[in-house]
Amino acid sequence: MKFAYRISTVSAALVMSASALVAVSAPASAAPAADPCAGKSANHIVKNYMRSFVPTPLRCGTSTWGYRHLVPKHGFNDSQIANTVARGKQSFGFYYTNLTQCPPMAFKVVFNNGAIGGTGVSPQGIITAYYQPGHISSFAPHGIATAC
Repeated sequence: MKFAYRISTVSAALVMSASALVAVSAPASAAPAADPCAGKSANHIVKNYMRSFVPTPLRCGTSTWGYRHLVPKHGFNDSQIANTVARGKQSFGFYYTNLTQCPPMAFKVVFNNGAIGGTGVSPQGIITAYYQPGHISSFAPHGIATAC
């Protein structure tokens, strides 16, 4: 009898632990993360993305560039930005990655290695990042859409 009582007590404890674990371990995408730019200046660096040991900062920015531009306009895709900066091809003022999907898409990260207009803060860093229809080619100035 005591053995059955112990088993039922242990089972109840395991069920309670498992349900508490499920409640606590919700996926990160379930709730929006706190705004890393709340109360911060436009120059504040949210994150540095690395390319060959050289940082490309993502600053808080304004409604026209940086984190405060990305989130409402294009969404913030941290892993895609990191991959494109680190491994993407580079053109004048942007990095890009041609994505293997149908229809063809590219992910583009536009940046400025110069100073933020008149502030002396350099580099400005990431201005924007977004998905673009078609693939970017070194032979044509615009994306090239191909049939799937």
